[in-house]
Amino acid sequence: MKKKMIAAFGISGALLISSVYSISANTSGYELYKDALKNTHQLESTTMNMSLVLDNNNKEIYRMDSIVKTNRLEDSLGMEGTVSNGLEEMTYEMTKQDGEYLVRKENDKKVYVMESNGSNHGAGLDGDEGKELRNDLENLVDLLTKNYQQKITVEGNEDGTQRIDLELSSSELPIAMNAVTSLMYKHGVMLDDRADDSEASFHSVKPELPKLKKDILIEDIKISAKVSEGNYIEEQFVTAIFSGKDASGTSKKLQFSFKLELTNANETIVSPMDVTGLELVEFQHGHGK
Repeated sequence: MKKKMIAAFGISGALLISSVYSISANTSGYELYKDALKNTHQLESTTMNMSLVLDNNNKEIYRMDSIVKTNRLEDSLGMEGTVSNGLEEMTYEMTKQDGEYLVRKENDKKVYVMESNGSNHGAGLDGDEGKELRNDLENLVDLLTKNYQQKITVEGNEDGTQRIDLELSSSELPIAMNAVTSLMYKHGVMLDDRADDSEASFHSVKPELPKLKKDILIEDIKISAKVSEGNYIEEQFVTAIFSGKDASGTSKKLQFSFKLELTNANETIVSPMDVTGLELVEFQHGHGK
């Protein structure tokens, strides 16, 4: 379930990762942002208001609005949200409790259950192996971003918070990133088309992504973040624009927008889902897809 929920983001999720990995700046700005990201994942609990929008040629084709509550120490999660694709809309709730993910659509009497294969919110990366992995990833990000010095601007606010901004145009992005983005997009669309019937019946509200075949290019990436006095991310805004052509040669321009607002740091309570009178259904992904 978790895997498919994430897959619903499609290429937008890949763009978010790519944009974060494309960040660099003067040492103070870069280190400030990097440390704030790490500190955010180490908060004991959080409440996050998230919004994700995907536009195709200025027409909205997908939107997800959700409130996510996490507790890292208890390894629990609670989410309520709405997704729409311009034709359909669906509300849902999801929790992680007792080692399982529980998902319920709107007022459905069925609750889909999937066993958790790991932890959320950074848990499970403790110990020597986890520390080594984090260090290796950090060194890789540093290496990939070394050519983007002086791109981040940092501005202090009167309340003690700091604003971080970055914008990268297509000419400032490496050829390798566009090549990877093109590959991920093409395969993402193919995997979505091959989703089995059991998954399609649950994830009925999906974006109709244009099947871009060539000239896929990231045109612009903008990132803005607000760092709290406690040195964690309070707000995050990401927009990415990329273009391409479908099999007929028709040009398409996609814009991905992501907004995050974090509140109640270390004070969030995650409530379990009440399944009284509801049917629990084991959810299994198709194999070989």
